Amino acid sequence: MSRPECPPCENIARAISDSQWDPEQNRCSSSLFKGENISVSRLTVLPITDLLKIFHNELDRPPAAKVIAAGEINIGTMQEIGKSQDQPKVLTVEEDPLPSNPAHAEIPQKITRGLALKIGNALILHNEPL
Repeated sequence: MSRPECPPCENIARAISDSQWDPEQNRCSSSLFKGENISVSRLTVLPITDLLKIFHNELDRPPAAKVIAAGEINIGTMQEIGKSQDQPKVLTVEEDPLPSNPAHAEIPQKITRGLALKIGNALILHNEPL
C-alpha cells in the first residue's frame, strides 16, 4: 500500500549529528541525504523545538553521535534541486508517522552524493545551543 505524498508547500527537517557536519567547510556532509528512504520530519505536524527533542531522544549516542542541529528545507525547493540536475531526479516525501514521531516521513528515492550535497547546501540550519 502506498503512503500519502506530502505537498511541495510543506517544510521538512532532518537531524544533523556531529558526524554529519564538516566544521572546516562549515557545511553538512553528503551522508546527511545520500542513499534512499531518508528519514525526515514534517514541520506542519510538529514544531522544530519538539522535533529537536525527538531527534535527541532517538539519535543521541555519545560519544559516537550527538545531534547538534536540524536542517530545514521546503519540499518544493528540494524537488527543484532534483529536477535541475544533469540527470533530473524526481524527489518525493511520503508520510510515515511513527509512535515516537508522528511527524516522521521518508524520501524514498535514491539520492546521489552530488545531489545530497546540493540539498544540504540549501538547508536552513537550526543550531542547538552549546
